[in-house]
Amino acid sequence: MIISITHEHDLDGLGSQAIIKRYFRLNPQYKNLKIKCFYSHYIDFVEKVKNIITANQEPIELLISDIGFNLEFKKLFSIFENIDPNFYTIKWFDHHIVDEEIQITLKNLLNHYENDPMRCAAEIIKDYYLPEDPIAQKIAQYARDTDFKTHKFKQASEFQLIIEYNRGENFYQNKLKIVELLAKGDFENVWFNSQYETLKQWYQNETASALKVTTLIDIKDFGMVAISYANIGGGKITDILSEKYPNLSAVIGIDKRYNEIIIHSEKVNCREFARNFGGGGHKPRAGFRYDHAFERDGAISSKFLKDMEITLPKYKIS
Repeated sequence: MIISITHEHDLDGLGSQAIIKRYFRLNPQYKNLKIKCFYSHYIDFVEKVKNIITANQEPIELLISDIGFNLEFKKLFSIFENIDPNFYTIKWFDHHIVDEEIQITLKNLLNHYENDPMRCAAEIIKDYYLPEDPIAQKIAQYARDTDFKTHKFKQASEFQLIIEYNRGENFYQNKLKIVELLAKGDFENVWFNSQYETLKQWYQNETASALKVTTLIDIKDFGMVAISYANIGGGKITDILSEKYPNLSAVIGIDKRYNEIIIHSEKVNCREFARNFGGGGHKPRAGFRYDHAFERDGAISSKFLKDMEITLPKYKIS
């Protein structure tokens, strides 16, 4: 049995899973092989991997993609060390910045560990499984477009919006549908069009809401920072803020549905900044969580704002 677990709220994660599914579907020797799909983010990743490994009573190949590495993930090392190598095969594909010593440990513990910050996860998996397949190439191209924010393909942005909306366990079947359609190369399916048309008004409303509640703070010896929140992904909020307020030192978006926070900045080492709060990611963009980011009345808490004001200059790129 193949089990894929991937980052749940972007095209790179689901696109990675689609390429994996396509590979096994295209190979006749895997015709009757079961493929199970799981979705995660860094908050619940450790628990989900533990459950996958302990719950299965048959040999599995576990394929992990696009999840990054937080220090909490070290809890998995002892589990990886003690699994039966004849029962489990584990491969991990990633592009987030991970400390060299962690990468060495994972390479020693797993059947395959590959990390390349210059490619998105879907590109890495495409090159590993289906380097010449035109559908896999298109998925990887779209995933790179959204993950590296090059914004070359309108359809990629539409897929990203659909994925961001369909987060959480309540939308599990929709995520499966997205992966299945991508794996088939059915990019023009009427379901995608229907989803996007339905979500356009939702996105417009949330965009207006995010702009309405934006807080601007001027940090001494650092510059202006915009912080906002809405019921959409934090990455989308940073895009909205960057368009509205160009040339800021940093933009921070909070997804109120999951209390997940994204920072985007060319003047901050975002990965190191996010690690200060237990998160991680890339140098120009990263994610983290912050308990009690909001006051009881729903406004951004003064403590959160003060922490941003104090902490951001510490990670300024000189």
